[in-house]
Amino acid sequence: MGYLICERCAGYYQLEEGESPEDFERCSCGGYLNYVEDVEEESYQDKINIRRIVGVVVGALIMLSSYYIFSADPYSSNFVLYNNITAFLIWAAAGLIGALIAGGNIRSGISNGFYAATISGLLVILYFYYIKTNYFTNPVLAENIAFFAALCVVYLLIPSVFSMIGGFVGIFSRKIIFNFSRVV
Repeated sequence: MGYLICERCAGYYQLEEGESPEDFERCSCGGYLNYVEDVEEESYQDKINIRRIVGVVVGALIMLSSYYIFSADPYSSNFVLYNNITAFLIWAAAGLIGALIAGGNIRSGISNGFYAATISGLLVILYFYYIKTNYFTNPVLAENIAFFAALCVVYLLIPSVFSMIGGFVGIFSRKIIFNFSRVV
Protein backbone atom coordinates (compact mmCIF):
# COMPACT_ATOMS: atom_id res chain seq x y z
CA MET A 1 0.00 0.00 0.00
CA GLY A 2 1.03 3.61 -0.37
CA TYR A 3 -0.35 7.07 -0.99
CA LEU A 4 -1.25 9.18 -3.98
CA ILE A 5 -0.49 12.87 -3.47
CA CYS A 6 -1.91 15.60 -5.69
CA GLU A 7 0.66 18.00 -7.16
CA ARG A 8 -1.85 20.83 -7.18
CA CYS A 9 -3.92 20.78 -3.98
CA ALA A 10 -1.57 18.59 -1.86
CA GLY A 11 -4.47 16.28 -1.06
CA TYR A 12 -3.66 12.64 -0.58
CA TYR A 13 -5.36 9.29 -0.81
CA GLN A 14 -4.24 6.09 0.90
CA LEU A 15 -4.40 3.21 -1.53
CA GLU A 16 -6.40 0.29 -0.28
CA GLU A 17 -5.56 -3.37 -0.78
CA GLY A 18 -6.01 -4.34 -4.40
CA GLU A 19 -5.70 -0.76 -5.69
CA SER A 20 -2.82 0.37 -7.85
CA PRO A 21 -1.52 3.88 -8.61
CA GLU A 22 -2.34 3.20 -12.27
CA ASP A 23 -6.04 2.94 -11.32
CA PHE A 24 -6.10 6.72 -10.79
CA GLU A 25 -5.27 9.39 -13.33
CA ARG A 26 -6.00 12.66 -11.56
CA CYS A 27 -7.17 14.17 -8.29
CA SER A 28 -10.73 15.47 -7.96
CA CYS A 29 -9.26 18.99 -8.28
CA GLY A 30 -7.75 18.05 -11.67
CA GLY A 31 -4.15 17.78 -10.46
CA TYR A 32 -1.78 14.98 -11.32
CA LEU A 33 -1.09 12.32 -8.70
CA ASN A 34 2.28 11.09 -7.47
CA TYR A 35 2.80 7.80 -5.69
CA VAL A 36 4.76 7.67 -2.41
CA GLU A 37 5.24 4.90 0.13
CA ASP A 38 4.75 7.05 3.23
CA VAL A 39 3.32 10.49 3.89
CA GLU A 40 3.63 12.92 6.73
CA GLU A 41 -0.01 13.80 7.17
CA GLU A 42 0.52 17.00 9.13
CA SER A 43 2.66 18.73 6.49
CA TYR A 44 0.15 18.17 3.70
CA GLN A 45 -2.83 19.06 5.86
CA ASP A 46 -1.07 22.24 7.05
CA LYS A 47 -0.49 23.35 3.47
CA ILE A 48 -4.14 22.78 2.59
CA ASN A 49 -5.38 24.50 5.74
CA ILE A 50 -3.18 27.57 5.28
CA ARG A 51 -4.39 28.06 1.69
CA ARG A 52 -7.97 27.62 2.80
CA ILE A 53 -7.64 30.08 5.70
CA VAL A 54 -6.01 32.66 3.43
CA GLY A 55 -8.78 32.20 0.86
CA VAL A 56 -11.53 32.63 3.45
CA VAL A 57 -9.86 35.68 5.04
CA VAL A 58 -9.35 37.37 1.65
CA GLY A 59 -12.98 36.64 0.74
CA ALA A 60 -14.17 38.03 4.07
CA LEU A 61 -12.10 41.21 3.60
CA ILE A 62 -13.56 41.73 0.14
CA MET A 63 -17.05 41.29 1.55
CA LEU A 64 -16.30 43.72 4.38
CA SER A 65 -15.27 46.27 1.78
CA SER A 66 -18.74 46.01 0.23
CA TYR A 67 -20.33 46.67 3.62
CA TYR A 68 -18.04 49.65 4.10
CA ILE A 69 -18.85 51.06 0.66
CA PHE A 70 -22.58 50.45 0.69
CA SER A 71 -23.57 50.60 4.34
CA ALA A 72 -20.90 52.47 6.21
CA ASP A 73 -23.43 53.83 8.68
CA PRO A 74 -26.75 52.13 9.40
CA TYR A 75 -28.14 55.53 10.40
CA SER A 76 -27.39 57.16 7.05
CA SER A 77 -30.01 57.71 4.37
CA ASN A 78 -27.82 55.71 1.97
CA PHE A 79 -28.17 52.54 4.04
CA VAL A 80 -30.69 51.15 1.54
CA LEU A 81 -28.04 51.25 -1.21
CA TYR A 82 -26.42 48.29 0.50
CA ASN A 83 -28.80 45.93 -1.29
CA ASN A 84 -27.91 46.91 -4.82
CA ILE A 85 -26.54 44.87 -7.67
CA THR A 86 -22.97 46.06 -7.15
CA ALA A 87 -22.93 44.65 -3.62
CA PHE A 88 -24.25 41.33 -4.95
CA LEU A 89 -21.44 41.22 -7.50
CA ILE A 90 -18.83 42.06 -4.86
CA TRP A 91 -20.16 39.24 -2.66
CA ALA A 92 -19.93 36.80 -5.56
CA ALA A 93 -16.44 38.06 -6.39
CA ALA A 94 -15.41 37.52 -2.77
CA GLY A 95 -16.46 33.87 -2.94
CA LEU A 96 -14.84 33.47 -6.35
CA ILE A 97 -11.49 34.95 -5.30
CA GLY A 98 -11.50 33.08 -1.99
CA ALA A 99 -12.15 29.81 -3.83
CA LEU A 100 -9.43 30.50 -6.40
CA ILE A 101 -6.92 31.10 -3.61
CA ALA A 102 -7.98 28.13 -1.48
CA GLY A 103 -8.35 25.59 -4.28
CA GLY A 104 -9.82 22.19 -3.56
CA ASN A 105 -12.98 20.63 -4.89
CA ILE A 106 -16.34 22.24 -5.63
CA ARG A 107 -17.69 21.54 -2.14
CA SER A 108 -14.67 23.32 -0.65
CA GLY A 109 -15.20 26.31 -2.94
CA ILE A 110 -18.83 26.63 -1.90
CA SER A 111 -18.01 26.23 1.79
CA ASN A 112 -15.17 28.78 1.54
CA GLY A 113 -17.64 31.30 0.13
CA PHE A 114 -20.04 30.52 2.96
CA TYR A 115 -17.33 30.94 5.62
CA ALA A 116 -16.20 34.27 4.15
CA ALA A 117 -19.78 35.58 4.18
CA THR A 118 -20.42 34.32 7.70
CA ILE A 119 -17.26 35.85 9.13
CA SER A 120 -17.79 39.22 7.49
CA GLY A 121 -21.51 39.28 8.30
CA LEU A 122 -20.96 38.48 11.97
CA LEU A 123 -18.27 41.15 12.19
CA VAL A 124 -20.65 43.74 10.72
CA ILE A 125 -23.46 42.74 13.07
CA LEU A 126 -21.11 42.78 16.05
CA TYR A 127 -19.58 46.14 15.19
CA PHE A 128 -22.57 48.15 13.91
CA TYR A 129 -25.33 46.72 16.04
CA TYR A 130 -23.64 45.74 19.25
CA ILE A 131 -20.44 47.72 19.81
CA LYS A 132 -21.21 50.97 17.97
CA THR A 133 -24.93 51.36 18.60
CA ASN A 134 -25.86 48.68 21.13
CA TYR A 135 -29.22 47.91 19.55
CA PHE A 136 -29.63 44.85 21.77
CA THR A 137 -30.55 46.77 24.93
CA ASN A 138 -34.27 46.18 24.55
CA PRO A 139 -35.53 44.53 27.76
CA VAL A 140 -37.81 42.20 25.77
CA LEU A 141 -35.76 39.16 24.79
CA ALA A 142 -38.13 38.15 21.98
CA GLU A 143 -37.63 41.51 20.25
CA ASN A 144 -33.85 41.19 20.50
CA ILE A 145 -34.00 37.70 19.02
CA ALA A 146 -36.29 38.83 16.19
CA PHE A 147 -34.00 41.76 15.42
CA PHE A 148 -30.95 39.50 15.40
CA ALA A 149 -32.75 37.05 13.09
CA ALA A 150 -33.55 39.88 10.67
CA LEU A 151 -29.92 41.00 10.74
CA CYS A 152 -28.81 37.43 10.02
CA VAL A 153 -30.97 37.34 6.90
CA VAL A 154 -29.59 40.65 5.65
CA TYR A 155 -25.95 40.18 6.61
CA LEU A 156 -25.52 36.40 6.57
CA LEU A 157 -28.08 34.56 4.45
CA ILE A 158 -28.27 36.79 1.37
CA PRO A 159 -24.50 37.45 1.12
CA SER A 160 -23.81 33.74 1.75
CA VAL A 161 -25.89 32.71 -1.24
CA PHE A 162 -24.00 35.06 -3.58
CA SER A 163 -20.61 34.18 -2.08
CA MET A 164 -21.33 30.45 -2.37
CA ILE A 165 -22.28 30.92 -6.03
CA GLY A 166 -19.01 32.81 -6.50
CA GLY A 167 -17.12 29.99 -4.78
CA PHE A 168 -18.71 27.45 -7.10
CA VAL A 169 -17.88 29.52 -10.18
CA GLY A 170 -14.31 30.05 -8.92
CA ILE A 171 -13.57 26.36 -8.42
CA PHE A 172 -15.37 25.36 -11.61
CA SER A 173 -13.43 27.93 -13.67
CA ARG A 174 -10.18 26.88 -11.96
CA LYS A 175 -10.80 23.29 -13.03
CA ILE A 176 -11.56 24.33 -16.61
CA ILE A 177 -8.47 26.55 -16.83
CA PHE A 178 -6.27 23.88 -15.25
CA ASN A 179 -7.55 21.17 -17.58
CA PHE A 180 -7.18 23.47 -20.58
CA SER A 181 -3.60 24.33 -19.63
CA ARG A 182 -2.72 20.61 -19.40
CA VAL A 183 -4.13 19.97 -22.90
CA VAL A 184 -2.24 22.84 -24.53
